[in-house]
Amino acid sequence: MGGSEQGLRGVPETIPVAIWPEIRTMLLSESPEPVILEPDPADWPGRPVSLQPRSFMRTRISAGLVVLAAGLVSMSTTPLASGQAKTGPKLLYGHDLQVRPGGEKEFAKAAKIGVEWFQAEVDAGDTDSPKLIPYTIGISETGFVGVYPGGPVGTDKKCKWVAAHDLSVRKSGEKDFTQKTKMFGVEVNRDLGTNELIYTAESGSIAFAPVPGNLATEKGPKWHHALEAKVRGLEESTFENAKAVGLEVFRDENTGGLIYITENGAIATAAAPATAPDPKKPLPPKSLYGLILKARAAGETEFTASTKRIGLEVFEDPNANTLLYITSTGAIAVIPNPGTLATVEPKKAVTWKPGLNLSVRKAGDKDFEKAKKYAVEIYRDNRTGAMIFLAETGSIAVLPK
Repeated sequence: MGGSEQGLRGVPETIPVAIWPEIRTMLLSESPEPVILEPDPADWPGRPVSLQPRSFMRTRISAGLVVLAAGLVSMSTTPLASGQAKTGPKLLYGHDLQVRPGGEKEFAKAAKIGVEWFQAEVDAGDTDSPKLIPYTIGISETGFVGVYPGGPVGTDKKCKWVAAHDLSVRKSGEKDFTQKTKMFGVEVNRDLGTNELIYTAESGSIAFAPVPGNLATEKGPKWHHALEAKVRGLEESTFENAKAVGLEVFRDENTGGLIYITENGAIATAAAPATAPDPKKPLPPKSLYGLILKARAAGETEFTASTKRIGLEVFEDPNANTLLYITSTGAIAVIPNPGTLATVEPKKAVTWKPGLNLSVRKAGDKDFEKAKKYAVEIYRDNRTGAMIFLAETGSIAVLPK
């Protein structure tokens, strides 16, 4: 599939009002109060590792359709308070991305996953210093989100295939890689419109990464390190009975960056450290803090007692100098380690921002008649200054400060 384009779905000529992307304001007088979970003082050892597998590259097969791109669609919204975005997200375009299952060389068995691209802006400043920043958000038909800084959109809006990876991920407690270890297929494409790489896993999870100047193709991944991260339940204050999630981290030899992947196939990307960790002595993740955040469903206008609550933990990964956000659903996001965290009062750990309702077409659908709508809440993490995008599905993306 080298050099070919994935299927582009432009903006339809007419979009029913009911599916417009929109800013989700909050009808309650106060923002939803987060539940703050402090780290458990008990540590646990890093995952023992006995293998450093290099997954083989799968054959590239020419496939995909070239479809004419359409322009941006502007969406108007109700005026918001000072410092908040004054327009709703702009639908850029959508792509049908093919993803082969782990171990599959041919595209005949590949799944097609629809992904939509939107651009918007958010107030990323603190209470006293509003700061509007543009961002681009992608969302897959399965409700996984990814985010990166906004920028100009080029005239060529196709998606060009770059590489594919087979990534084996051990479950929590699984010491060695074996024939039974789950392998996930991950495809890498270059979105020419925003000039960003998109990683798409067979699970439907997506992640974005900058395009390096020395981008290569057809190189395989190299195992980097592994972690087990524990996520406390909504009623748990310690990690004693917390659910552990297995993660593997690989270096993408095509970009030089890292790919984080969990045992359920959720992915995230990060820059790689200058020196790889000792594979025989990986450092355990360091628990920093936890949060329980509310996430409304699409169409749910208010936060109520029955609004879904999603737990998430924030860890430092000393093997890569990153911060890892992981939710109770096993979704992850990774940002550079900012170093010193701001000291905040528990009730001011996050600041709620107007969220989004985003509609996503299934692969193959050209219009939005049957599109699925997902809600995405936006919170500012006041310890790091990063913006948390939390979907109703439990998927998470984080835009660093």
